[in-house]
Formats: sequence, structure tokens, C-alpha cells
Amino acid sequence: MHYVAFISYIYHFATLFCVSAQFHGSNENNIIHLLPAYTIASRASLLGSATCATELRDFLDAVDQRILWGLKTLDSSGELKSGFLYGNNFWLGSRSQCLDIMNRTPFEFANRYILNNTRYRDSLNEFPPFQLNYFVAYIRHNSTLQYHINIFTEDLITLGLCLPASCSTNNISFILEGIFRDRVLLINDLYSVDLNLIQVKNLKDDHQWLLSGAIPFICVALVLTFVMMISGTIYDIFIYQTYLKENNKTVVNIENAVKEMTMTDLSFSCEKSRIGNVLMCFSVYTSTKIIFNTKLDTEEIVVIHGIKFLSMVWIIIFHSVFYMLEFYDNKTWMLRFAEGIPIQVISNAFVSVDTYFFLSGFLLAYMNLKNKIDKGRSKPIHYKKKLNEFFVSILKRYIRLTPAYIMMIGIAQLISAWYDKTSQFYVEEISHKTCAKYWWRNVLYIHNLFAFNTMCLSWSWYLSNDMQYYIIGLALLILSTVYFYVAVVILSIILIASVILSGYISYIYEYVPTLDEQFRLIDVIYYPPWIRIGPYIIGMITGYIIRRFNKKITLKRNIVILCWTLCAACNILVLFGLYKRQISVLSTAIYVALSRTVWAIGIAWIVICVMCCTEHGGIVKQLLSCKIWIPLSRLTYCAYLLNPFIILSINLHSETSTHFEVLSIGATIIGYLMITYLCAYALSLMAELPYILLMQMFRQSRVKGT
Repeated sequence: MHYVAFISYIYHFATLFCVSAQFHGSNENNIIHLLPAYTIASRASLLGSATCATELRDFLDAVDQRILWGLKTLDSSGELKSGFLYGNNFWLGSRSQCLDIMNRTPFEFANRYILNNTRYRDSLNEFPPFQLNYFVAYIRHNSTLQYHINIFTEDLITLGLCLPASCSTNNISFILEGIFRDRVLLINDLYSVDLNLIQVKNLKDDHQWLLSGAIPFICVALVLTFVMMISGTIYDIFIYQTYLKENNKTVVNIENAVKEMTMTDLSFSCEKSRIGNVLMCFSVYTSTKIIFNTKLDTEEIVVIHGIKFLSMVWIIIFHSVFYMLEFYDNKTWMLRFAEGIPIQVISNAFVSVDTYFFLSGFLLAYMNLKNKIDKGRSKPIHYKKKLNEFFVSILKRYIRLTPAYIMMIGIAQLISAWYDKTSQFYVEEISHKTCAKYWWRNVLYIHNLFAFNTMCLSWSWYLSNDMQYYIIGLALLILSTVYFYVAVVILSIILIASVILSGYISYIYEYVPTLDEQFRLIDVIYYPPWIRIGPYIIGMITGYIIRRFNKKITLKRNIVILCWTLCAACNILVLFGLYKRQISVLSTAIYVALSRTVWAIGIAWIVICVMCCTEHGGIVKQLLSCKIWIPLSRLTYCAYLLNPFIILSINLHSETSTHFEVLSIGATIIGYLMITYLCAYALSLMAELPYILLMQMFRQSRVKGT
């Protein structure tokens, strides 16, 4: 019996030993498969006798022998990360660590720590015998285990690789294609994934992008702009301001901060030079005083400034979430978070843009109908004068918007070209390519008529819509001074047609307002001008009502309470009406048809109540009338142009992906808000105010000439 027990014990021991050895070998093999950089090095023989092959073999031997520089290099490369099934496709490694491996400058530690470090490591083995470089590989995967909602680059894996600098992108691509074809990585079997290499990119900046396309011209234009700003500021402070002090004059007078800001006294008796006047338009000192001046004339609408700024804050919050989608490593959890009721304020933030359409239509009607309502129409109609008014107004609008817009296109091309060479992230919107090809669409304000993925500065679709609405609205306002009821009928037809067409398009596409469907149908549901014109028309009607009643409407308290209730109901219904997004196609079509117009009606009551029923404005009027909003609202145009660009630039410059968490994202949004407005101030000084002032100077010189 003891003999049998002994034999049995020996048998079980041998079995366990064999299983342990097999598991150890299998585990070691799996570890190798999990580390793409090691797998690449193990296939160095495919490159023959190239320098890259030799250095890859040295790297492989260093890892096998646990030499420190080899382990550092391996550690700097990316590998499969946790959270893959919830969207973590960023296997980035550490770019800074990879490049720092070659840095022989010692750390500034206390001597006792340096002695402890050197005691356990050989300094000769700490640095590689060749130069290293950081590469990034973009890989498409087809895993069905990961959640997909067809947004941006959700099926793209970004793999960072720290490898010998002698290796070319072609060398690495050749090896990776073989690895993916043979399915030797653990992820292939674990998650049933096939991998397809898209591109390998060398992130070392050779500065050749500075010589490509329009980049040199953009750099020259920026330099000239800075020269003009510096020269103008020096001229203003040391010559013009000295003259004003001697003659006790003021610098600027804001006649109408909503529509345009003008500067007077550009020339004085002892200095008749036109060059000096032009330089003054680029003065940082004078432009800053114009921006931060809070004195408004009687025709100014104070509450508009508050609505503009607060709506812009809302847009920036939405942009901060939307334009970071490509950088989240937990996209699925972010979508789960978006299901909450409070988050509907962000997920339905598209109505903030409708607020701006409403304001544009309102200001157009309010400013153009001044002194025209109830004016006799029996006088002879001067059609030539009407046409001249029409085209001059459009030209003024074009000059008001376009210089800053063109400047933004140029800056976006410049920075996009740099990030295309140096950033490890892959983004769908490549501004330096789309803008180089389609910039003319933006300048003509027609790029909203083309596909979203061909847009230069995709977020600027609003400007094309707004310009087109301005032309239509201005034509109808001028027509109304001649044939009032014809203009009313046309305006009503456009509004009704937009509502019906919006609902019809939604219905025939079987649109249901889930986030994936919103992305899929963005070209037909979101930004086309025939979909979004409703709030603009409501704004024009509101402007007419206020002018018609001369900003004096007397309402009983009960009527005011009823209107406030209906206004709140309109806005709340639109904002939270899609809390449950799995609704019928018909219900969605009704929502799409009416939501934007209903939202604008709610905003219209706020404006009417605050402007006309002054005793019923209450806390809303006090909030919207704060003078602190005035300078900030003047920067909203430049802030809108810059905000998505800033968000993308900061994330493209990052070395890591973004993990969606409420508190950290909230803090990030505050940072984006502050940076956006600081940059908007700079852009306004560079390309907005100077051209407004130049236009005003030209108009004044023409008036004096006549």
C-alpha cells in the first residue's frame, strides 16, 4: 500500500510539473503576443540585412536579457489596454518616455537617492546604442464585441511604437501587415478581431509642411498682421494719444455696439496722413477700449448682450463634449451618462444655435425698420435706391464677417498641417486638406450646401446659413417698405414650408433621435438652411412687433403670467422632450418640424417682455442686463470661430487620451471657456475690429467727399 501511494504521489507530482511548465510557456508566449513592439522586433529577419533589422534584433536581445534600455523601450510602446470593449482603442505607450531614454542628463535627486539607484542598475546598460523614434500605427478593427454607434473613428486603434530611428514607416508597415495577416496577437483570438493596417506615421517633425500649399502665404499674412498691430499701437499711443491729451479730446465713441463699433477723430488738424488713419484701425489700445466700453446709446438692446454670451457659454459646453468624442477612451460609458435627464441640456444644445438665428433675424428687422414703420408709401418708389440699399447692406455684412473668418481658415490650415505631422491622434476632420480644397465655399458662404465631411471648419456651417438668411430677410424687409402684405405672405410661406419640409424629411428617412441616427443624418436633418430658417423668421417677426409698438406694450398681470408659463413650457418641452429617444418615427417628425420654431417663440417672449413690458421683466431682465455681458458678447463671433479649433488643438497636442468623468470634464470645460475668450479677444484685435473700423473710415471719407 505504501508502495502504491508513493507511485501515485510521484505520478501527480510529475503531472503538476508538466502542467506548470506548459502554463509557464503558454503564459510567456501570450505576454510576447500582447506586446506589439516585441512581436515586431521578433520578425526583424523579414527586413534582411537592413540597419533597422540589426537594431531590432539588438532591441529583442536587450529585452530577453532584461537590459534596462531594452525594457524602457518596450515599456514606451503601446499594448492592449483595459476598457477595449467600452471603446478604449488608444494603445499609445509613452512618447515622452521613448524620447527621453536617450537623454543622458541625470535627474536632480539627492545624492543618497542617486547612490541607491546606481547600486541596482548598470549605467552602461541604461542608454540604447542607437537612436530611438516614436511611431504611431493606425489600425482598423472589426470586433463585434465592442459597442459601435458609427461615430467618427470608433473602430480605429492607435498604436504607439518606440523603435529604432533607422526604421522607416515602410519597414514597420511591412512587418505589421504580416503580423496582422498571421493573426499572432492575443487580441485576434481573445476578442475575435481582424486587424487592418491603415497607416504608420513618423512623428519626427522635419518642418517640410511649412513649405506645402498655402502655408507660406498664411505665415506671411500673419506676420504682416502682427506688424500692422504693433505699428498701429505705437502710432496710437505715442502720436495720436499725445495729440488728444494736448487738445482734451476723447478717443472713441461707440454709436452702436450691436451692429458695428465706430471710431471718430481718426484724423486731426496737424496729421492728415491716410496711413496714420489706417494704422489707427489696427491699434490694440483703441480696439481694446472699444471692446470693453460698456456705455450704450438709447437704441442699444442691453438684454441681447446677455442672451448672446450665455448662449455662447452653452455652445462651448456642448462643443467641449462633442469635439472630444474622438479622444475619449470610454465612449460607451459617456453615452450611458448622456441618458440622464440633466444631461439633456447638453445633448439637446442644438437649440442654442437656434437662439442665435433668432437674434440675427431680430436684429436685422429691428435695425432696418427704424423710422420706416407707418411711413407713407404713396411717394414714388425709387427701385434703384432700394437695390443700392440691398447690395450695400450685404457688402457691409460681408466685410463685417469675412476677414476674421478668412484669418481663422488660415490659422486652422497652419495648425492642422503641424498636427498632421506631429500628433499621434487620428481625426476625421483634416482642415489643412479640406480647407485647401474647399475654402472658396466658405468665402462664398455656400459650404452648408455640401456634405459634412467635405466642410472646411465644419462648425462654421452656421455662418453660411446666417448669411443666406440675412440676404432673404433683407430682401423681404426692403420689399415690405413697398409691398408690405406681399412680403408678409412670402415670409409666412417660407416659415410654413420649412416646418412641413423638416417633418417630411425626418419621416421619409425614418429618423429616430438616437445619437447614432443624429450622426448618420447630419447632412439632411441638422444644418441644411431650409431646416433651420424657422427661428430666424420668428426673430424678424419679433423685431417688427417691438418696432411696431415702439417698445411699449401694456399687458395685464394675468396675461403676463400666462405668457411666461407658455414660454417656459415651450422651452422645457423642446429641451427635455427627447429624454426617451426611442420614440415613433411620426412623433420624431412632429418634434423635428416644430421644435426649433417653438423654441424661438419662447425666446421671443423673453425679449418682448424684457424690452416692452419693463415692469414685468423681473430677475430675468436684471440678469440679462448686467453690463459685464457687454464686452463678452462682442467677442462671441470670434469665440464661435475659435472654440472647436481650440478643443481639437489641445487634445491633438496631448500625449494621452481623455477619460470621460463628470468633474474632470467640468473643470476642462471651464478651462476651454477661458482660453476661448482670451483667444477670441486676440482674433478680434487681429481681424475683426480693424476691418470694421476701416469700413467705417471709408464711409466717413465718402460722406465728407460728397
